[in-house]
Amino acid sequence: PTGGAPKKYNIRINGVMKMNPEYMSWQESRAGAAGTATSLPNSAQALPVVSSMVDHMQLNDDLGTNIPLSEATDATIEMMQDSEFCADAGMSPNTMVDELGSVLSKYEVPMGLMNKLMMLTEFHALEFIIDNSGSMLCDTDSNDPITHRPISHWKEAQLRLKEMIKILAYVPFNRVVVEFLNRRDQVILTRQGWAPALFIQDANCKIDAVFARGPAGTTPALEKLQESLIRGQGRSIACYFFGDGTPNGGEGAKKEIVNILMHRQDPAGNPITFISCTNEDDQVEWMKEAEELVPYCSKSDDFKA
Repeated sequence: PTGGAPKKYNIRINGVMKMNPEYMSWQESRAGAAGTATSLPNSAQALPVVSSMVDHMQLNDDLGTNIPLSEATDATIEMMQDSEFCADAGMSPNTMVDELGSVLSKYEVPMGLMNKLMMLTEFHALEFIIDNSGSMLCDTDSNDPITHRPISHWKEAQLRLKEMIKILAYVPFNRVVVEFLNRRDQVILTRQGWAPALFIQDANCKIDAVFARGPAGTTPALEKLQESLIRGQGRSIACYFFGDGTPNGGEGAKKEIVNILMHRQDPAGNPITFISCTNEDDQVEWMKEAEELVPYCSKSDDFKA
């Protein structure tokens, strides 16, 4: 490991991964102070979601027992302490596990999903298609965290995109592509070996710049998805579609979207997620219908219900 540091997590007692005593001794010798690094404030309170190794060790302490992680999670943590793997995400072996865990804790994401995040390296690209039709100017029922005033579908899509990028900053991936329904310009993000904070800063600047040009136009969702599938032939691309309305072409377009997604190449290697940007369910019912019929297709809500 980098700098001669032993692995932070690699000791198993009764099948449960624990903090490596050698790492603890090494850390204490560097800090010049004794003590463990596993305690949390308010430790008497049980944690509702276990998002990190710190959470997991605290839960075991609170319950007075050893609850093992799944084999997949154990394997993921081992992988996340590999120096070459961590370097791809701009981190050292003994920081990646805890830094990603800290981000997952913020969003209350179970650490069991870490292995899913590690699989993002299998995709040639993570593609975000953003609806920039005129209806994206409509207000949502969410408020701006600073002004506390209602925000538009457009603004909320921007905020959610940046939140997703913030998580991606802590895992290796090949590249992120952000594009729009009614525009030809793209934002392409790559790791470039940057540490997460620097990557997030650069990504936010680029995202803010393209979102500064407001939405206008119609909803050519079918055409954009066709273009995406053709462009991605022979590659594995995970697609995330942010939208708030009915596609151009109405019912015919909705059916054709389902049809082309049903017959796309390698659905498992080309999953698609629809993210609705409205609380008007009838406008995005077609996304739900696609989820029910299309393999490796899901739909989630962007707005605050």
